[in-house]
This record gives sequence, C-alpha cells and structure tokens, in this order.
Amino acid sequence: MTRRAPSLPQIRQALQRHDPRILRPPNVDWRMAAVLVPLLPRPDGVHVLFTERSKDLRAHGGQVSFPGGGIEPQDEGPREAALRESFEEVGLRKEHVEIIGQLDDCPTFVSGFVIAPFAGVVDPLAFTAAGRYPWTPSEAEIAALHELPLSEFLVPENRRIEMREREGIPYELTWYTIGNTIIWGATARILRQLLEWADEPVEAT
Repeated sequence: MTRRAPSLPQIRQALQRHDPRILRPPNVDWRMAAVLVPLLPRPDGVHVLFTERSKDLRAHGGQVSFPGGGIEPQDEGPREAALRESFEEVGLRKEHVEIIGQLDDCPTFVSGFVIAPFAGVVDPLAFTAAGRYPWTPSEAEIAALHELPLSEFLVPENRRIEMREREGIPYELTWYTIGNTIIWGATARILRQLLEWADEPVEAT
C-alpha cells in the first residue's frame, strides 16, 4: 500500500522536533561537505530538486545528487556551504531559500566525506510564470536537473533495498527509480530519512 506523501507542514514539524546527529570523526582523512535538499511547493504536492552530475567530473560523474559540495575555508559553516554550492551549481539564490531544518550527518565510506544535509523551501514567489524556478545550472558540473514529486518515492515499486555488509556489519542500501532517474547512495539515505521522519501526522496546536 502506497503511503500519502508528506505535506510541507509535516516536513517542517518533523525537522523541528528532531535533534540532528552531528558526526565529527576523529580520522583526519574524513572531509566535511554539505548539501541542500531543495523542496519545491507545488499545487500537486512537494517536489524535490536533484542534480545529475556531468559524466566528465572525476568524482561521482553521472550520479544524481542534491546540490552541494565540500566546505571551504571561507564558509562560515555547513549551512553557508550548502547555500553557496547551490548557487554555484544551479543558480539558486540564498534569499529565495528558507532553511527549515538539518538532517543527520551522512558519512560516505567510499569517498571519505561526512555530509551535513539541510532542507530548504524554495520561495514560490520566485517561480516563473510557468511555475518553475529560473535555474541556471553550471555547464561544467551539471548535466541535467530533475524535479521529482515526493509522492513517487513512496510508491513501493519505485524503491529497492539491498542488504550489504561492511567490516562484518550489515547495512541497507536504498535505490529509488523514478522514470529514468536513479537515486542511490548517500542521496537516497538522506531522502529516505526525511520521508521516515515526516511520516507522522501533524499534531494539533
């Protein structure tokens, strides 16, 4: 049975009541990164923006991910890095984003990053007459943009979970396939966490 996609109020409340887990591994080889989960309010429900990285990039070429990247010395913190990277990659201006919460830090064991994810609502007043944000994707980094409805991620046929093992410890690897778009790895983990948090009904106030 397909669950109903969470509304924006549900997502807001889920993030407000959660205390994000912050990971700062002592291993000096770990690097810090930050991503933005851009939430797009639409008449038919919340959509999410994903970037498809250029196949020419050395790191994660061709993969679908959230806008983001490594935290630079000039960034005041992970939040600022996520907003800066989002502007550089897709042209999303920070004044058009309302950060509504932070998810748990997400380690990527293969590439050695710890990702700090932030959820942000894109202001619909900044949308064009056609109902879309005026994205300006980086030609050097971004091959395509995908605006996908959250509801599609709750269709059981669109999700696959595989059991893997690392150093004797079992873990789940999640894959989402929406049309011709495949989301997996850290991006799928972050999105799955957001959906699971927002699955509870909004409490009456």
